[in-house]
Amino acid sequence: MALIETHIFSEALGMDMTVTVIYPQEKQPYSGDGKLKVVWLLHGGSGDHTAWQRMSSIEKYALDYGVAVVIPGGLNSCFTDMEHGGAFFTYVSDELPAVLQGLFPRLSDRREDNYISGFSNGGFGCLRVGLARPERYAAIGAFSAGCKSDVAFVNDGSRRALDRIILFGDGDMKGTDNDVKHLGRLALESRAALPKVYHACGSLDPWLDLNELVRDFFVSQKGNPFHYEFHLAEGYGHTWPFWDMEIVRFFEYLGLPKDETRYIGI
Repeated sequence: MALIETHIFSEALGMDMTVTVIYPQEKQPYSGDGKLKVVWLLHGGSGDHTAWQRMSSIEKYALDYGVAVVIPGGLNSCFTDMEHGGAFFTYVSDELPAVLQGLFPRLSDRREDNYISGFSNGGFGCLRVGLARPERYAAIGAFSAGCKSDVAFVNDGSRRALDRIILFGDGDMKGTDNDVKHLGRLALESRAALPKVYHACGSLDPWLDLNELVRDFFVSQKGNPFHYEFHLAEGYGHTWPFWDMEIVRFFEYLGLPKDETRYIGI
């Protein structure tokens, strides 16, 4: 595997951005000469593009399952187009895939080969991006992921209130592009192919109630059109041991073949 830190200029953000790419090398026989499946991983609110690499075993999992992994930095944006800040949704959903597929031509641009996942704020972000762009992703893996429109907002002058205004403004978010349930309804109404959704939360997560509201939306859809699956992990909180476990469960949910003998050494 190649581990690449890529620095690109984003037109959508007007600044340089850093992206981690875990990329199977062509000389390794298991990867063949075809296009690579791609897992896009989004980090949490206090992390950056290195979080998944430093805190989980994602490089080993990429090798085991034979996939490329792309981990973009999104600052503390929740990967949305901020009310008073950068257009991070546009960057991640529209600009970055085209840029990276140009730089790394073996990254598949086929919908069936692209999956998006994340935890905490990145869990909201992967739902935000995946449901708004169902034509681009075959599946979403959301961990510890509530909907920001379900969070009560009081403009009390606190840092939390200011952060919310910077991200989403001070209005009601219900029925907006920052309401993942609204995006889910729009995706259903479009009659386009829908991404599968795997959703997981720890039983000790302090925001379990927000995750349950998202769960209730998906399970209420007749016929389970999103192939929705929810995993409540008993004894786990809002922590890396949980997210490291769940990314493997997401790969298994996708049906990706695992081969722990793929490392051939030198």
